[in-house]
Amino acid sequence: MKCKHILLSLIFMWVMPSLAADSVSVAVKSVALKQQTLTDMVSGYGVVSSDTRNLQSVSLPRAGQVQAVYVSAGQRVAKGSPLVAFSTGIDAALAYRQAETALHFAEEEQARLKQLRSQQLATQSQLGIADKAVADALAALNAQKNIGAGKALEQVVAPFDGMAAAVAVMPGDRLTAGVVVVQLAKSGSQRVILGIEPADVIKVRVGMPVQVESVFDNSHSFTGRVGQVFGMINPQTQLVDVLVELSNGGPITGARVRASIQLRQKTAWVVPRSAVLRDAQGAYVFQVHQGRAKRINVQTGIEQADLVAVTGEFLINAHVVSLGNYELQDGMAVRENLR
Repeated sequence: MKCKHILLSLIFMWVMPSLAADSVSVAVKSVALKQQTLTDMVSGYGVVSSDTRNLQSVSLPRAGQVQAVYVSAGQRVAKGSPLVAFSTGIDAALAYRQAETALHFAEEEQARLKQLRSQQLATQSQLGIADKAVADALAALNAQKNIGAGKALEQVVAPFDGMAAAVAVMPGDRLTAGVVVVQLAKSGSQRVILGIEPADVIKVRVGMPVQVESVFDNSHSFTGRVGQVFGMINPQTQLVDVLVELSNGGPITGARVRASIQLRQKTAWVVPRSAVLRDAQGAYVFQVHQGRAKRINVQTGIEQADLVAVTGEFLINAHVVSLGNYELQDGMAVRENLR
């Protein structure tokens, strides 16, 4: 009888810890496994500048002197607003007067020959030469008018709405014909040179959509597209430059911005970032099945915000542990707190 009691005591001592261990459960939070479309992105930082392809140089076709400058670099201008006041040089004015005089004498000679021709004292050939002289003199005078040589003082105005990207003259400057006085950038023609990590630039293609926002103010965002991907590392930044063309304007020129290039979109199973664990075997998650934790090995993909795309042999309709998973082992009992 005594032996029997001893045997029962031994069995009790062996079974009870096992039962106690089996009754231990871990409180966890879990979420439903769901499918969602994620966007793979590459981010970079850059500075807004005027698109050089939409810059227009304003120059004067005649020599003269700058009398006044009404704009400065960076100033916005409206179409028709004055940029520079310019007086015609002496040589240009003299050339205009000479063209006027040449036309006057040609017309007088033409009239004289017409009268002689009516009296049959001049030939038709002579009259034809006079007509050509008048046409040549008129063309020469019109050419002088087209370059404004007949104007003593002229105000150069903006041909479109935009911004003065550069002002190359000052009051008092004497200029030769063709010298650029102002460079104008059309409104809405802006671009960004982004710096992208060399490892990421291989994914970027011309035409990909881009979202741009100011580094200091993310309340407004702007859209654009990749216009060019450079083929070398910028020695100053150690990054690869990517040109982004902004649509319908953007932040103020010179603003520092961050941008996200949208590479691709993919619909996949997604879980919170906190649900994914890693060990020597790779990435894995825990799903809750019949009150116990089930380890599922996964491969991770696109990450967006706090979500991660995952693939694996999932248990359909079983929740994924998002918090408390660090305490779990495969097969351990859990108490779910759904969210």
